[in-house]
Amino acid sequence: MQMQKLFLLLWALCFVLVPGGINAQNASRTVDYQAVLQEAMKSGKYNQGQDEDWDARLKKISGNVRVKALGSEEWSALEGEMPLDSDDSIKTADGVAEVYLDDKGVVTVGRNTELTISSLKKSDAAFTLKFGNIAAKIQHFLDEKLKMQVRTPSAVCAVRGTEFAVEYSQLGKDTGVAVFDEGRLAVSPLVGNGETQTEYLVEKNTELTFALSQKRFRPVPLSRMSRYKTSIIVMRARLNVLKKSWKPASDSRKTAVRDRVFKRNIIRRVIDKPVRVNKKGKRTMRLKKTLKIKANKKAAAAPDEEQK
Repeated sequence: MQMQKLFLLLWALCFVLVPGGINAQNASRTVDYQAVLQEAMKSGKYNQGQDEDWDARLKKISGNVRVKALGSEEWSALEGEMPLDSDDSIKTADGVAEVYLDDKGVVTVGRNTELTISSLKKSDAAFTLKFGNIAAKIQHFLDEKLKMQVRTPSAVCAVRGTEFAVEYSQLGKDTGVAVFDEGRLAVSPLVGNGETQTEYLVEKNTELTFALSQKRFRPVPLSRMSRYKTSIIVMRARLNVLKKSWKPASDSRKTAVRDRVFKRNIIRRVIDKPVRVNKKGKRTMRLKKTLKIKANKKAAAAPDEEQK
């Protein structure tokens, strides 16, 4: 009987003590977690609203490719590859370049094109095509927070992981967009005040061409924009290579490469800059030139005088 009472007493104590022990452990874990979180926030390694940028890089493929940073009026010639920052601008004449977005996307910048990287935020990436053409192969975005758009003077194109091309003609003031074997584009024409109109969906293997003066738009099967298919095929292969070879670069490495590109342009400009000479220096240079001419004439006349 006493053994039964003792057993019942121990069993009751379990209900009283064990929950308290569990709560104590949970409290300890909570305190530890909060301490780790606070330490991470102090160190700058954690940001609740963190918005990561694409690791974007520009590579010259052929011809004349130039790049300009925000706040600069000088275009620097590009040789090889360099990291990109938001608000960098790219200009090609007879050249072709490629922009890489990590190992998730390739954008070909065609000839006679000016493109500005308006934003590299993964949640709101934006490219502004001032004139010319681009073609792109972007992997499907599994995360709905990843967004991208391409703007021209007459339209806004929302990208959701696709194979597409966009062109804008300064002469005709018209925009052409196309989607190839996968994905879709949501295209919104711009009115005169810069606001968007009705959204049009461009599906696989269709294109849409429009100008500011048009009132109605209708996607049609690929025709004029089909010339970009070759670029798309090349980018498919390029993306497969990037997946195997892509290596993240440190911030210090990116800064060093960008400095080298832009400083090289400054050095070249200084070398090509004409030397200014004051008035006294100009008179001295003219006098030296006159004396040199006279000396040459005298030397030329000397053989005739010897013959006499």
